[in-house]
Amino acid sequence: MRCFLAILLTLSLAGFAAGDEAAQLKSIAKGMREGEQEALGGLKELHSEKAAAWVLEAVSSHRVGGGMKARLAEIVAGWPATAAGRRTLLDWLAKHPACGEDELLFFAEIHLKETRSFFWSLIEQAKGEPGRLKAPYRLAMAVKALGFFEDTPELVVSRIGSFLSEEHAHVVRACSADALGGMRQRKAAEVLLPHVEDEAIGPQVVRSLYRLTGKHFEHEPSKQWLAWLAENAQIDFKMHAPADFDEFLKVQALVKPVDDSLIDMESFYGVKVEGNGLLFILDVSGSMTIGERISKLRGQMGNILTVLEGRPERLRYGILTFADWAESCFPKGIAVNDVASRKKATKYIESLEADGGTAMVAALNHAKDKVLPDANLDTIYLLSDGEPSDGNAEMVLNVARRIHQLHQCRIHTIAIGEDQPTVFGEKSLLEEVAALTGGTFTRVRDGER
Repeated sequence: MRCFLAILLTLSLAGFAAGDEAAQLKSIAKGMREGEQEALGGLKELHSEKAAAWVLEAVSSHRVGGGMKARLAEIVAGWPATAAGRRTLLDWLAKHPACGEDELLFFAEIHLKETRSFFWSLIEQAKGEPGRLKAPYRLAMAVKALGFFEDTPELVVSRIGSFLSEEHAHVVRACSADALGGMRQRKAAEVLLPHVEDEAIGPQVVRSLYRLTGKHFEHEPSKQWLAWLAENAQIDFKMHAPADFDEFLKVQALVKPVDDSLIDMESFYGVKVEGNGLLFILDVSGSMTIGERISKLRGQMGNILTVLEGRPERLRYGILTFADWAESCFPKGIAVNDVASRKKATKYIESLEADGGTAMVAALNHAKDKVLPDANLDTIYLLSDGEPSDGNAEMVLNVARRIHQLHQCRIHTIAIGEDQPTVFGEKSLLEEVAALTGGTFTRVRDGER
């Protein structure tokens, strides 16, 4: 009898626990629908098979924004190694090796050790000419995933190092540069070093070298890094987190005097123009009539086109303006840097007039869907003087996040006039876009530049 009662009690408790978990998941789902990322915190303690299935459903849903999915990956990455839900995730991946972009990104970011062979197989499948790979994003995500493991073998490090070549798509190069910063191998530093001054992936290379060594050189960095590596047969690996480099740069900026000579002709509102593929997304809404905003924009872009005369013809660039809708200077959104394209761009810039709303969401979506897929760009300059009139801040951030995930484009943002955070002490919208994508934020008040 006692044994029977014990069994009943156990089953009752199990049923209660299952019901309680279902209620918690329902509450989390409600919070997610209402845009409350804090609601996802409950998943830290829920890592059962049912919780894992719920997470996979959310990751696969088109109704769940990128910010929510990124937070889900962050939470699942912290699940205990013995969590039952981990096996559910692994079983799902084994059955869906050709999963979609969102699912692949999710598995790349939760860094389960058992998935290393899967991601290595994706790298092994990447055969043929680099520029003709059909799915560079899948290769990039495989590289990204392996970057979470410090003990990556030298053979793999060398293979990933080969992806830094300019022959590869930018998304693959950028993810490789980032991933190498997480690999405790001298070889990682050796393959990164030749690209330290690369205009497209240089920022990622510099950050990764800092993560590995704790060192940063600004004056003739290639020369100094070569000398440093020659002097250090054994590297005292620091293995910093990516965010540590951002904090380091903030401290450096506080102690380093401002050099006005650095603001030269090769800048856009003071932001250095560099990269192999550039896209300028410009606000020409009605509020750009205030003061001399639109005329200054014409002047700034005219200056950029003059600068491009001295850049290689293989450089690619595009100009996208937005007011009530988005409009591109070039039919395909992007053009090579030749005389004909610069003449067309000059005529386009000279004809700019300010009128209408601020369709920022439409402009970013146009860039994501119609320009970036085949453009192989690395840098976007987004200029605006107001909040989006065709959506909200979260919509802007979701598209910006997607652009960065799919193409590894950094977005430098320039705010003209007012660009204030909705909550005092927090970042404004354009500040958030820049921070989210590895770009810089610049605020230009009327009367400046």
